Amino acid sequence: MTRQILPDVGLCIAVHDLLRASEGRVRWGDGCLYYTVVFRLVVFRPFTNEVLVGRICSSTQDGLRVSMGFYDDISIPPHLIPTPHAFDYQEQAWFWLLDPSEEQVSDPLQSPPEERMYLDVGETIRFAIESDQFYNVEPGPAVGEGKLGETPSGVGILPGAQGAQGSANDASYRITGSIAGQGLGLVAWWAGAEQVPIDE
Repeated sequence: MTRQILPDVGLCIAVHDLLRASEGRVRWGDGCLYYTVVFRLVVFRPFTNEVLVGRICSSTQDGLRVSMGFYDDISIPPHLIPTPHAFDYQEQAWFWLLDPSEEQVSDPLQSPPEERMYLDVGETIRFAIESDQFYNVEPGPAVGEGKLGETPSGVGILPGAQGAQGSANDASYRITGSIAGQGLGLVAWWAGAEQVPIDE
């Protein structure tokens, strides 16, 4: 049951405990014992605006992808990266300008490389949960040999086509994160920030 996605629930991490189990019943025709079990699960599904820490695992012009080790379908789209920002095609990485000039605000790529705060792959990143989404990724009908494959119902489909439900390799649970906020982004950016004492 672990590492499975329960629709509208989340990612199952582990079985917490077993509450009760029925006596085994033999099912006619196969001789196997079947049990009704009630148990509790540890489930990963962060709430909106919750702040988490992960690691950047890829960077493309479509945004960042973040991994938490046990889960890596977390994306940060460009509009949720602090501005001004741009994608450096030579470095294949996004960067943010902390104190840009007026010219750099309109075109961040005009900034010198030493002023760019890059979001490099492998860096530890702090992000907030923007939203999450569950998807139905049941595999489509199998494609047979020949010019037209046949589904079990006998209806032909084009070769290489996937069913309306999509590919079984697609992620069924995806999280969208944001680093467009105070204290978010690379952990290293804020490592030297002065902590303000709280008056009691």
